[in-house]
Amino acid sequence: MTDKLDEKDFAIIEELKKNSKLSEQKIAKKAGIPMTTVHNRIAKLRKEGVIENFTIRLNYAKIGKPIIAFVLLKAINQADQKLLVEQISKIPNVYEVAMVTGEFDILFKARVASMDELKNIVVSNLREQKNVGESETMVCYEMFERI
Repeated sequence: MTDKLDEKDFAIIEELKKNSKLSEQKIAKKAGIPMTTVHNRIAKLRKEGVIENFTIRLNYAKIGKPIIAFVLLKAINQADQKLLVEQISKIPNVYEVAMVTGEFDILFKARVASMDELKNIVVSNLREQKNVGESETMVCYEMFERI
């Protein structure tokens, strides 16, 4: 971004993170910023790529995917990790994939309806990937997401 973000930009961003469906008028009222300023700032944030998209936040339990699991993977030696990340990202019910540092190479988050679905991801899909070595799966008891 060509200009640094200031308190007004961050106030607008915080309100949009809470509810991206808010009107500019409501954002202005909640953030204590004039509506014209809110309009211009949002346009600038979009133009400069700070705001890439307006989206929704789902309650996954209510759509039948109450189980969250994180899976750590080790790629075999000489594996193309970037290609492996791309392949894993295409597996149904995998929501986020990251290359990470440490003992493991890849971390991904899955949201599933049942332990059978999770088993299908880990056993069927990952074992089909010739570049996957070890894996470790952690199921969440509870998830707290900061907006």
